[in-house]
Amino acid sequence: MKIVEMRKDMRKYAGPGHWNDPDMLEVGNGMSVSEDRSHFTLWCLLAAPLIAGNDLRGMSKETIQILTNREVIAIDQDSLGVQGFRYNDDEEGLEVWMKPLSHGDWAVCFLNRSAKTEKVDLDWSNHVIQDDLSRMALNTNEAVYAIRDLWKKKDLGTTKGKLVAEISSHDVLMLRLTKQ
Repeated sequence: MKIVEMRKDMRKYAGPGHWNDPDMLEVGNGMSVSEDRSHFTLWCLLAAPLIAGNDLRGMSKETIQILTNREVIAIDQDSLGVQGFRYNDDEEGLEVWMKPLSHGDWAVCFLNRSAKTEKVDLDWSNHVIQDDLSRMALNTNEAVYAIRDLWKKKDLGTTKGKLVAEISSHDVLMLRLTKQ
């Protein structure tokens, strides 16, 4: 998280052909599976080069699943080339990260930095997110988006309904919103 904090003002310098590099991934090097998943997710939101920093010869099944999740990698590799940003954080340790994607899609990540399970109860219509860098907006009052959980590889309905979820300590809920 220290590396992520150090990159908070670097977003404007990232883009196709010139990426911010927060260093090698530490997935598979002693963190919990939740922490590995969170780490990989954040690097993908930052549009960072994905350089494995672990010994590939003895990876666990969980490490392989994290490092090869094509849907999460697609967020990192999105052709729009815009780095994500922290939209919101609360005193409980739950952060919301956003990344505008090509074709009007969005990546949305709920990161639980706390030591306990956190609940998400989100009415999409109460939030209009404007990204000045990409000049894109996420406004579910004007468009409906399909919601996909990228780690569970499961469709969760649309932004017409509320998002209700629980996120374990140091874990993430990583979503792709696809404009319908």
